[in-house]
Amino acid sequence: MGMLFRGLFFMLLVMSAGSAWAAETIILGAENDWIPYSNQDGTGMANEIVRTAYKAVGIDVKFKVGPYNRLLKMLRDGELLGAFNVPKEKSNENDYLFGKIPIFTAQSAYYYNKEHPLSVGRKEGLKNGEKIGVVFDYGYGDYFSGNDKIVKIPVRSDQLNLRKLAKGRIDATILYEKTARKLLKYEGLSDRIAKAFDSESGDIYVAFSKSFPNTQHYMDKLDEGLAVIKASGVLKQIMDSY
Repeated sequence: MGMLFRGLFFMLLVMSAGSAWAAETIILGAENDWIPYSNQDGTGMANEIVRTAYKAVGIDVKFKVGPYNRLLKMLRDGELLGAFNVPKEKSNENDYLFGKIPIFTAQSAYYYNKEHPLSVGRKEGLKNGEKIGVVFDYGYGDYFSGNDKIVKIPVRSDQLNLRKLAKGRIDATILYEKTARKLLKYEGLSDRIAKAFDSESGDIYVAFSKSFPNTQHYMDKLDEGLAVIKASGVLKQIMDSY
């Protein structure tokens, strides 16, 4: 009850502050196919966290919803201020700017078809040309990126990878755990597809363009807002609701 009261009190403060002055509005890229973190209609856990954090520091956010790889290209081309959900890895740390605080941390895992079990029990054992389904431009951690003894087969979405896995066209796919729970139920595959073992846990950020105006300011304001909603308990409430 105490946590709920603090959360409600925080939101009332934000609403009253917003009525005192006209909030600035920015546009951020939100990927359209990572259930339940970011959905096609512009909703999702990550979207709610980002919007609430900026609201806490007097900034409104509108989302440009689109495919993940297209949004990243727009970032690199300086056409967008920022986009999410981007893990900070060795492979991309020179392409974008990242704040100090991630919007959340997510655990990924390998999933397999029960009719075609994997012959290994941990990710380090994958070194025999196993075909692993991934999504274009997604980050799966530095270990996975550096493993050249497997075959990485990219498609447009996690949903497509699950369907390929069900048909035996790949040996495994990597899913983040909240995504796996939602998609396995939606696709009716909970009895056929199972978790094999953990992949990597990663911090997920809003990545900012290196060539868009005032990037540092909005990156700092996001860090400030994330700190506020974490201290108030609102961040945990949002994450628990998904």
